[in-house]
Amino acid sequence: MAPFAQKHIPAHLKPENNPTGRPSEYRPEYCDMVLEFMSQGYSLTAFAGSIRMERTTIYEWIKRHAAFSNAVARARMTRVTALEAKLLRSRKGAETSAAIFALKNADPTEWRDLKHTQHDHNVRVETLSDAQLYAIAGGNSAGDGSVIDAEFERVATS
Repeated sequence: MAPFAQKHIPAHLKPENNPTGRPSEYRPEYCDMVLEFMSQGYSLTAFAGSIRMERTTIYEWIKRHAAFSNAVARARMTRVTALEAKLLRSRKGAETSAAIFALKNADPTEWRDLKHTQHDHNVRVETLSDAQLYAIAGGNSAGDGSVIDAEFERVATS
C-alpha cells in the first residue's frame, strides 16, 4: 500500500511561522490589494470589509508583517490623493463638505482646522505701571486697550 500523500502547506501557514498556533489568514497579495483598494478613496476599515476580515485582524497584520505595514502606509497616501482629486472635481455643497470631512480624517496633519493668533508686543514689563501689572495679573481683558496698547493680527480660519 502506498503511504498517504501529504498536503503541501504554504510557509506562511506553518505553525512555526505563527506562534499563536492558529494559521494566519494573511496573504502576501494583500499588499497589492490594499494599495489598489485604498487608492480609490476607501479606508483601511473598508478594505478589511472587502476581504471579509475584522479590522483588528488587519491591525495585527500591520504589526506582524513589515511588507504589509509598508503597503498600508503607502495606501494611506494614495487614499489622500484620491480624496483630494474628488474634492477638486466636486461642486459646492454636500459633496465638497463630505470630501473635506474625509480628508480631515484621512490626513489630519495637513487637513486640520488651524487656529492661530499672532501677538506682537513692543512693551517691556519694566515700563508698565502697577495698575497695569495688577490688571494683567487679575485677568483684565476688557479689550479696550486700557491695560496695554498693542497690535495683533487675527488669522482667519475656515
